[in-house]
Amino acid sequence: MRPLVRLRTRPSRDGQTFKYFLDYKDENGRRRQISLGHADRRKALRQHGQKERELRMDVAAAGCMPLSALMKDSLEQTRGQVRESTLYQARIAMEHFIRVVGDMEYDRVKHTHGERFVQACLDTGNSLASVGKKLRHLNRIFQLAIYRGQLQENPIQRVRRPRVPRQEIRAFNDDECLRLVRAAEDCFAVQSGKKRTQLMAWSLLIKSALCSGMRRGELLNTTWCDIDFERKTVEVVPKADTDSTWAWHIKDTDRRRLPLTNWSFS
Repeated sequence: MRPLVRLRTRPSRDGQTFKYFLDYKDENGRRRQISLGHADRRKALRQHGQKERELRMDVAAAGCMPLSALMKDSLEQTRGQVRESTLYQARIAMEHFIRVVGDMEYDRVKHTHGERFVQACLDTGNSLASVGKKLRHLNRIFQLAIYRGQLQENPIQRVRRPRVPRQEIRAFNDDECLRLVRAAEDCFAVQSGKKRTQLMAWSLLIKSALCSGMRRGELLNTTWCDIDFERKTVEVVPKADTDSTWAWHIKDTDRRRLPLTNWSFS
């Protein structure tokens, strides 16, 4: 069983003596280093054992928490640190897991429950990629419980994910790109008012995607200030919550500057 507390030594400034200290993570997952103030090994071992028992009692008490409560606690503690869409997907994965295995106490979850979940996902028509994605979210929730001292082992860490065959990436040729742009232009040409403005925006988005290779989320969060017309570049930057933008973070925090190509749409 993995120890929750480690007994360590810290030398004095002159390097001639040392003192013991306890190294552990509290109930919130924060690392604590508590000096014992002495160099008595027997006393330090007794204090180490006492702290280990205290933490294990806290873990055992927390073990009464059902999976639904673990999910709520995990989502609350990670809110603001990851995307809202990631939290949503994690909640969906855990809710599906609970429907399959029941809302049991989370320290009772076993490897076999994870295997049953995988089979249930496949039986309900989930794709191999969707099953793998759900497993990743579940694994993250249980792993965070370990970091916070709520759990000793991740029960689904070794559940085998379905192998997803690599799909061929097909790129549009020039003719297909032109047809896509013309179709968008033809749509807004016959419209008026607000509908025409919306379709013009779609046409602009399609052209921007073809000229830059940007992701959908990056395109939707691009402002005129991000474009340098002289250098023919567009900068992908995160956005704050303002009157003209909403809070947005770049995928993988990959801030970068992209060239705009001289591609002809005629």
